[in-house]
Amino acid sequence: MKLVFFGTGAFGLPALKAIQAHPQFELCGIVTGPDKPQGRGRKIAPTPIAEWAAAQSFQPVWKPARLSDPAFAAQLRDMAADVFVVVAYRILPETVFTLVDYAFNLHASLLPAYRGAAPIQRAIMAGETSTGVTTFLLQKTVDTGGILMQEQTSIGPDENAGALAERLSVLGADVVMETLRRLSLGDVRPQTQDNSRASTAPKITPADRILHFEEPGATSVNRVRGLAPAPGAVALFRQKLVKILAVSNAGSLTEPTAAGEVIEANPKSRLVIAGGDCGLEVKLIQPEGKAPQTGAEFVRGYRVTKGERFETVNMELLRG
Repeated sequence: MKLVFFGTGAFGLPALKAIQAHPQFELCGIVTGPDKPQGRGRKIAPTPIAEWAAAQSFQPVWKPARLSDPAFAAQLRDMAADVFVVVAYRILPETVFTLVDYAFNLHASLLPAYRGAAPIQRAIMAGETSTGVTTFLLQKTVDTGGILMQEQTSIGPDENAGALAERLSVLGADVVMETLRRLSLGDVRPQTQDNSRASTAPKITPADRILHFEEPGATSVNRVRGLAPAPGAVALFRQKLVKILAVSNAGSLTEPTAAGEVIEANPKSRLVIAGGDCGLEVKLIQPEGKAPQTGAEFVRGYRVTKGERFETVNMELLRG
């Protein structure tokens, strides 16, 4: 069976490596995103998928700017592939995914739940305790095609989006390989998605990143988990932007306090902020322009005192 793999981010690497190593499947091409500026220095760099392909001296690798380019479609057609495997890539136009008998996507949720660009982040932010991965056939409407396989997993109470993504990428690789095995045997019975059970997972916006300390503590904890390690939930401290990367429920508030107020600032142990209905212990925080640090390190470095306030970020500041 001849395959073309479509992907950009590191999430797709376990599946790509498994395909390339399997003797039954012939990886005949990789499609990824163009090189682009990355990191603080904004240096031009390849995608993780392209970087891996270069390390393996694998060819051909395509980096199309426009998927609708007829020349690109012609190159794909010439490969005479049987299957397109898509993991964390752009939306394929119908003119591309119909070039093969089977084009399927690996999605990081149990479809039809969390259709969209940010299923991992949105599931954690919503307080879900379980999720999974799905392989499904591509069709014109995004994330709605027939389900081929699914695998469920729990979400740890302290697990953040980065850790969950890493686990799901490995689980997803196993599901991709089993999906390919079934396709090769002709043992494929796509299951129609139940649209009445569908939910969406739109991409993360600047507004999603803002911590509102008056909200229930569980909401703040889940927001922080869902946005860590990147792009990070944000607040203001002394009129400077800080990313809050890990928090936990520190118990009920014992006295009236304003949301966002520092209720404990111990340079040897911890930093606790008042949430809407509980204290929030800051486990990991990143001041603007600095590396992440523990709450206690932040208290020592900034000489934080009880009664100071963490405030809600103004949207205009965040956009800037």
